[in-house]
Amino acid sequence: MFFKRVDGKCRIIFKAIMRNTVLGCSLIISIGYMSGCTRIPGTSTTPPNIIEEQPRWAAYRDMARAFAEEMITHGTDRYGWATSPQFATMLMRTYPPTLPPDPVFLTDPKPGQSRSMVENLPNIYKGANRAHKITYRGGDVADDAGLYQLLYAMGKEPGGERYKAAADASIQWFLANTPMHNGLLPWGEHTGWDFRREHFDYGYPYDKKHEFAGSWPLWERFFALQPHGGEGSTTVMERYARGVWKGAIGYQDGKLVYCRHASLVDFERPTYGEWALYGMFPRHGGNYLELWSIALVRSHNTEFREWMAPRIGQFLSALAGQIAAHGYPIYHFRGDENIFNGPQVASMAVDLVEASHRLQRDYPTLALEALRLACLSQEPLITRRANLRAEELYRLWQLNEGSPNTAKRAAYFRTQLIALADSLAALPVLPERPIKEKVVGQTQSGRIPEQYAKTIDALLLAAQSKAGRGAAFYLEHASRFAQEAMGMFIDGDSPLPKSLDRVPMLLDGTPFPAFYHSYLGGDDLMWSFWRLAKALEKVKGGRP
Repeated sequence: MFFKRVDGKCRIIFKAIMRNTVLGCSLIISIGYMSGCTRIPGTSTTPPNIIEEQPRWAAYRDMARAFAEEMITHGTDRYGWATSPQFATMLMRTYPPTLPPDPVFLTDPKPGQSRSMVENLPNIYKGANRAHKITYRGGDVADDAGLYQLLYAMGKEPGGERYKAAADASIQWFLANTPMHNGLLPWGEHTGWDFRREHFDYGYPYDKKHEFAGSWPLWERFFALQPHGGEGSTTVMERYARGVWKGAIGYQDGKLVYCRHASLVDFERPTYGEWALYGMFPRHGGNYLELWSIALVRSHNTEFREWMAPRIGQFLSALAGQIAAHGYPIYHFRGDENIFNGPQVASMAVDLVEASHRLQRDYPTLALEALRLACLSQEPLITRRANLRAEELYRLWQLNEGSPNTAKRAAYFRTQLIALADSLAALPVLPERPIKEKVVGQTQSGRIPEQYAKTIDALLLAAQSKAGRGAAFYLEHASRFAQEAMGMFIDGDSPLPKSLDRVPMLLDGTPFPAFYHSYLGGDDLMWSFWRLAKALEKVKGGRP
């Protein structure tokens, strides 16, 4: 994107016009002429006036649409001997976009470096992650949740059937062709699918692990699109649920314990080395319960149901023991910590409530126990005033809404959501992403698209709450941050958003071309743009 002064005003011109008429024409029509040459209004806490200006919602919509078009047209697996409709997780923003070169992991790291770093690609991480948790060679379905949700939302628009078809085709191929022999799927943290070599991807030092990357919003599509076997046969998702149990569950001193990691290549959980250490993260435990409960209620296989139901009971019993002993589901890292982690407990509490609803008809005893544990898990979130994310606050508020018995909890979580949204609205600009001490000096600093996606999402949730300062206030600030993100991550070189707000650098200081990476939230930002556009269009009655 660049600016050209015309008649005393600045017009946004896209170099992409000649190769992408959807992006070029619609964005110029949507954004049109803007007075002055200020690219981003996001240096002030005063939001843009979305009532009087040109319709920014149309720009957000068209950017999301152009991104989806580019991913469908050029972002799928056209590498190796078996091309597929799977989407690439990382792409160079060339025309057409291409996979980056294979990562070269450090074999002789210097002091302050790690063998889990790469020398030929930028080391840009989230939290305490390093390169061994990033898919460079192909696709990671778990990292592409924003893209899939965008495609399904676009598929509901008139004439949008092909977007839904593209998402369905990608998921169908993934479920039909990639499951490991132990039933696990190559996705999430640590792994993905290598497009060039047609097998699961892994990083240095060959950590062939399965780990959920977070709550998955599209389980129902997975179950609907899985390959169908014969009557009474075990399905792909049933094998996956069984594989997660066998890979992540163990026993220590007669007690059931679980781990965030499972081996991609072993039928049973190994007992040597790191595998003997169980890192019990409540978020992962909740992810497991979500998968198991959906697999159970959707199964038509009597043998699987009789196998799965008592194991869910065992898992809930283990959680009950933790809560009785500590007051909350424990965050147990490498066998030496039993600590309270608010966001993790909140995530598990949500999954417990939703599992209870899911199990209520056919497994009422399990449902009641899941609900009891969910209630107990929420108490320390309130008494400790845990610092929670917007998504958990919103879901806990909604799950507690409507019942006199939980009205106080609902009010608390809604109040916390509004307080979080107000604090975000007060920021003049988003700060650089926080970097954990573990990787200080090993990752490049700066802002990433995921930060803006989460901020916009939090403000959208506050707008939906019909509380606080009102929907218009939160939507206008969401639009302000969207404008800031546009200035940082969108240009005329590609419809794919950049992954960093500055020039990426290699370890030796060499500049690296801007690239797209769903791991860093590029697709999540486009999904946020789409939902923001819809919210703005609705609240303004669709008028410019």
